[in-house]
Amino acid sequence: MKMAAIERKIIHVLSNNVVMTKLSSGKNSIAFGKGIGFKKQPGMSVIESEITQEFLLHTMETIEHYEQILNNVDTRIVGITEEVIAMAQQRLEGEFSETIHAALVDHINFAIERCRRGVLITNPFSYEIKLMYKEEYDVASAAVNYLNEKLDAQLPEDEIAFLAMHFHGARNRERGTETLAVVRLVAKIMDEARSIGLQFNDSFSSLRFISHLKGLIDRIKKESHIKNPLLHRIQSEYPESYERSLALSAILEEHLKKPVPEDETGFLTLHIERFNQREQL
Repeated sequence: MKMAAIERKIIHVLSNNVVMTKLSSGKNSIAFGKGIGFKKQPGMSVIESEITQEFLLHTMETIEHYEQILNNVDTRIVGITEEVIAMAQQRLEGEFSETIHAALVDHINFAIERCRRGVLITNPFSYEIKLMYKEEYDVASAAVNYLNEKLDAQLPEDEIAFLAMHFHGARNRERGTETLAVVRLVAKIMDEARSIGLQFNDSFSSLRFISHLKGLIDRIKKESHIKNPLLHRIQSEYPESYERSLALSAILEEHLKKPVPEDETGFLTLHIERFNQREQL
């Protein structure tokens, strides 16, 4: 028996290329397609062949939040923001959480309002975010350029880091507070690392060190650790780097309220030693 095709009725026209629809299955969606909203009105149908990308809104809470945003934000800002989300979803792996739609529209609307009033908000963790979430940061950089062009805005460079965090949270289904907590902790570790002699820049060594640090934090949280068969050799061959690693591990333990096993401290020692050796070349 052939299943009936899902029909879509337009609820809101967000731009020439974005519409919000009601599906015959009962769900709502944000649908994208070149010219999909051109000369369209609420109540009109959308043909599936017109859609190049679609996000389903599953929960009533998400739909209600989005409706509130639509009632309080210029539709043009909503439409352009949704185009940015679609672009980011195409370039980044992992399906975005549905919560990004209302959250990012809300953020960008306030950012543009602040910008037009001359109130610029700086992001104290821009440098760390650029290193920690390089893929998201690169996409966010293109997104800010697109927003500035399409909305005749002047969003500052720090907005790239804010958007990168939104994209990271959406693709990993993390709350913004969780993402920010990790960023803060990495920033604190980097400050301590600088005080004991490490110099960070945009080099591969810096990126690899930060990548290991992110993985280490995740393993400590999950208490999922890996054995280090070279631990004793590392301790004897690199005593100075091991001492530095102990200092960083102490900060992790203090903030995460969980122990850092010696095996993990050993791996961190190797990264510090390699980092120093590469930077001295």
